[in-house]
Amino acid sequence: MKKIAIIGDSKTFHSYLLKIFKLTGVEAEFFTKYAVKNEKQYDYVIFESTSNIKDILINGSYCLINMDLINFKNNNNINIYGNLITYGLGGKNTVTVSSMEDNNSFVYCLQRDVNHNALGIIEPEEIPVNMTFGNDQELYAAMVGITISLIEGKDISFLSKGKKLTVLS
Repeated sequence: MKKIAIIGDSKTFHSYLLKIFKLTGVEAEFFTKYAVKNEKQYDYVIFESTSNIKDILINGSYCLINMDLINFKNNNNINIYGNLITYGLGGKNTVTVSSMEDNNSFVYCLQRDVNHNALGIIEPEEIPVNMTFGNDQELYAAMVGITISLIEGKDISFLSKGKKLTVLS
């Protein structure tokens, strides 16, 4: 069971991430920004937003930061420890997407090497994903879910098969 801290308020992001994990077989225990403890070691820390966060120290094996939504200038003291993975729609992020087609498919792009659970390295790659998403929060959750699934060594090949995958409740 992976311990995942989510810093942010989006219920849409959290529920879609749960659905992605259910599909890929990642078992996780979630902690929200209200339940995060500074002294605790997490497997993954996801910065989906930094609104209303003033002082925080997070220790995670992997820290995923949404660079489209984060504004570090307005925060007093955020200390992040762990393997840093940035995600968002910008081309300089570790994880981004391209070729989005009407909320029905996209290409998941891993731009740089990522450590793979001390077993090795996941090399940069592009994975066509045939999955519906309703809004940006669901797209971001898909990016994070796929990234964590890859790090955990899960088979995600079914995401790029010909049949469109609809993430259900």
